[in-house]
Amino acid sequence: MKRMVMCTLVSVLMAGCGDGGNGSNLESVNEDTGSSGEGEDNGTITPGDQITALEGTWKKQCGNVDGESHYDIVTVSFTQGTFTTSIENYIDSGCTTPFQEAPNPISSGVFSLGEDVLLSEGVTATEFNTHVTQFNGADFEINEYDIVYINNNVLYAGLESGSSPELRPTSLNYNRQFYRLNQAY
Repeated sequence: MKRMVMCTLVSVLMAGCGDGGNGSNLESVNEDTGSSGEGEDNGTITPGDQITALEGTWKKQCGNVDGESHYDIVTVSFTQGTFTTSIENYIDSGCTTPFQEAPNPISSGVFSLGEDVLLSEGVTATEFNTHVTQFNGADFEINEYDIVYINNNVLYAGLESGSSPELRPTSLNYNRQFYRLNQAY
């Protein structure tokens, strides 16, 4: 069960930003954020510091959870440096029969965007770091390190996020992408 929760959490955190072509346009959409940049720690973003191309809600359609025998639908929302996720678990490939033994977790936390990364397939992705602070209403502390890329309102993330910057993925998962439902800016 712990593996299922962690795999599900990792799959939720695979969201990204950018807008169109090369994915390298991941800077703030709103430059006037009131942040002076002084005293900031390694690019960590606190709520309200930055509006990015991630703003809004993204949904990963029904699909098989990697390494598991169930399916899920994942929804992620981004608002000024914060995120929330919701996962619906199912036992069938059409996502019509709920998976009773699996939780439908909700998590939230903060995220930051880092440097652009040129991938071997020629795509420029962006470093994406998350810090989960709530999981199903309980305090939670986990950091994940991933990469993200947006092309035509489709969000791609790394194959599997890492537990440290050195373990950050170097390839994108093109099999389970997120689609933009709405844009907040």
